[in-house]
Amino acid sequence: MDLISETRELSELSRSYAEFVTENISDRENDVRSMCFWNIHNRIRITEEILSFYTRSWSASGIDLNDEEVGSEMVERIITVTKNLFVDVVSMIEKTSKEAVDLYPNTGIRKRALDNRNFLYLRNIIQATCELGLISKKEFGEWDDILVMRNLAAHNNSVSDRSKKFEISGITVSMRPGRMMKGPLNTFIVLSERIMGLFYDWLRKVHR
Repeated sequence: MDLISETRELSELSRSYAEFVTENISDRENDVRSMCFWNIHNRIRITEEILSFYTRSWSASGIDLNDEEVGSEMVERIITVTKNLFVDVVSMIEKTSKEAVDLYPNTGIRKRALDNRNFLYLRNIIQATCELGLISKKEFGEWDDILVMRNLAAHNNSVSDRSKKFEISGITVSMRPGRMMKGPLNTFIVLSERIMGLFYDWLRKVHR
């Protein structure tokens, strides 16, 4: 299953991010910035283990994934597992970003993100970062698109409330009102990789 290889590569990427942040950014024990990437790394490993278990189990049982009825059931399981990974990755990033802005008071991000608001949200943190010139509008657009997909995946069972086509990291995700998002089987792996990379870049830029 190519998806297992992609998940393994994602695991190695998260480890490299975690090691970089630990060595170059973290300045305290159990630093939230490095712990975020280590926690993501562990979560990806769990996903890799589940997908590997499925593959071994299906192979041992002689299940034919080319059988349309059986195959669709297995695909649904894969989508559920990878979707849960994606939602968890974004949740960890959101929690960490809310704590991280307090470590960078001189950037003004927290103050800008809370303009006319009582609560911090990840989107507002990223929007404030863009308005302050710390990330580009293109980067903010990617953040915004991925957060839309996270919200639909987490709160609406991936059923869209709008018509839109997203193109992120070489994949296309299509949306139509009242229908589930459509994309390749590795959609949530790709989205997890991109949001992780965006957060890694965000952290390095605000840390300067």
